[in-house]
Amino acid sequence: MNSLQNLRQVGRRMLTVGISGVTCGGKSSIASLLKSTFPRAKFICQDDFYFPPDGSLSKEPGLPNWDSLESIDMVSMTRKVKETIDAYSNEKLPTENLLVIDGFLIFNYPPLAELCDLKYFLTLPFEECLARRQRRTSYNIPDQPTYFTEVAWPMYLIHLKEMRQEGFADQIQYLDGTIDIQENFKRILKDVQAYLDDV
Repeated sequence: MNSLQNLRQVGRRMLTVGISGVTCGGKSSIASLLKSTFPRAKFICQDDFYFPPDGSLSKEPGLPNWDSLESIDMVSMTRKVKETIDAYSNEKLPTENLLVIDGFLIFNYPPLAELCDLKYFLTLPFEECLARRQRRTSYNIPDQPTYFTEVAWPMYLIHLKEMRQEGFADQIQYLDGTIDIQENFKRILKDVQAYLDDV
């Protein structure tokens, strides 16, 4: 039984969509497009649950590691997701029945991953990911010169391997982050709309 069949069977009407993947893969861009398409839907971003930058942050080759589960308050994030599902599952408006979760590690924390009815994971090859990361200027704390090669990319590979070993791994749909963002958005939108049209 797939996740959408199970969703209908248990009677929960809110569809929860998890969008994860490699850094700079297009997660937030797709979430923004969904927000424009479904303005009354709910959105939760993993970036809002980082712990404060203090001395407790783990370090890799002497660099603060922002790419580990330990740097994010996953308990609070999961609680927020559950509260949102409980609060809006009985809403009658179809666009109120959508929750989008955006985050690079949401499928590495099973209590959160298991709340996602649709799971998407964006990928990029190393060179393209590095080039995009170097062009990005929106980080509150700028990258150290070697952060991507010594921390971000190695952690991505570790988390990708761990994610593929989870019991729900076969539910994850992989998207090529090198193709036009609109194409990946349309693929997700098609799945979302199919559920909402049937509610």
